Amino acid sequence: MVEKLAVEGGTPVRGEPWPRRVHIGEAEVNAVMEVLKNAVEDPGKLWRMGGLETAEFEKRFAEFYGSSFAAASSSGTASIHLALAACRFEPGSEVITSPITDVGTVTPILFQNLIPVFADVDPETLNIDPDSVAERVTEKTRAVIPVHLSGLLCDMDPIMEIAEKHGLVVIEDCAQAHAAVYKGRMAGTIGDLGCFSLMAGKHITSGGEGGMTITDNEGLWRDTMLFARNIFTPWAQVHFDIRFPVLNYRMTELQAAIGLAQLPKLPGIVAARRRLCEKLASSMTHLETVRFSKVLEHTQPTFWFCMLHVDTDSIKVGIDDFAEALRMEGIPVAARYTVVPMYEYEFIASRQTYGLSKCPWTCRFYGKTIDYKDSCPNAAEALKRVLTLSLHENCTDKEVEDTVAALEKVEAHNKKG
Repeated sequence: MVEKLAVEGGTPVRGEPWPRRVHIGEAEVNAVMEVLKNAVEDPGKLWRMGGLETAEFEKRFAEFYGSSFAAASSSGTASIHLALAACRFEPGSEVITSPITDVGTVTPILFQNLIPVFADVDPETLNIDPDSVAERVTEKTRAVIPVHLSGLLCDMDPIMEIAEKHGLVVIEDCAQAHAAVYKGRMAGTIGDLGCFSLMAGKHITSGGEGGMTITDNEGLWRDTMLFARNIFTPWAQVHFDIRFPVLNYRMTELQAAIGLAQLPKLPGIVAARRRLCEKLASSMTHLETVRFSKVLEHTQPTFWFCMLHVDTDSIKVGIDDFAEALRMEGIPVAARYTVVPMYEYEFIASRQTYGLSKCPWTCRFYGKTIDYKDSCPNAAEALKRVLTLSLHENCTDKEVEDTVAALEKVEAHNKKG
């Protein structure tokens, strides 16, 4: 007899709380205190004009990834805005990206008066499909922003081939893919620029918020530094020369101090997540209605979260009820990643940007119309079938075993036939 589901009043698979992620410790506290002590004598040491931490964090971050240059900023969104601003594209240019991403990937495109174009995804990874990217390229296309969602790698070789063929800039969104590896190369070092988020929930943080943009192109780096107004720093070796409109996206010295303490922890964090997620993937192959996300060959993901794919045609309930049943068993899953593809978000669907102008879509420099409706059917369908699970470095084999047991139990109750 199959045990009664917890959602129906049965005993849950797991009674204890899910492990809390703990990645801030004495090293971060001591680093912040040192900056604050120095600021007692000179408050100017709290910002990069008077301090040393931000420049050092940029240096070490670039070294970690094997890049020539890094520019710190206030958020992951800002890191992408830096990259786009540095490219100095003409208004009305098109930028191809993923319809399954955070809004922070897309809004910098609009703020640069550029047109977001959405390529469809591989439904097994939810990352953009290179074939769809190739189909979306027009005479207006200037860049591609592949998003390494959840720490899974986009298939970069064909994307780079498309970019080379058409003279496009590639800006990798690595917000969820710290230290992920594609065919021996770190995510963020394959394209022209790599952008990282350092908010509190990412693999590492710089004090709740923060971002970093890396590149081997000195000219692009100089303009990212200028756009963030990092250029106040004398040792950046960039002249203070406002050649185009800039913003203040500077990282504070307190943030950078935390980032410096966090960076050495990244390899261990990544290794622990890989081990747990690989164990989960190998432990659930017998299930008939749920499977682990596809991992491309010759890649090493870093699993900001796990994606589980549900064959909704083979279960009696919808994805939301399936997720709720698992949560009641003690497994903290969520249905979908985003509810709908990015182009269905209200501000894009209704062109709510600059007042009532509907810019940049109505910009005379664009001179085209674009219809996003139903443009990425794989993305729309895949979102209806995905569960997300946080299996972080403070979890153990017990969490993997409980997840599999809960999946087995919920599947047994809900499988058709």
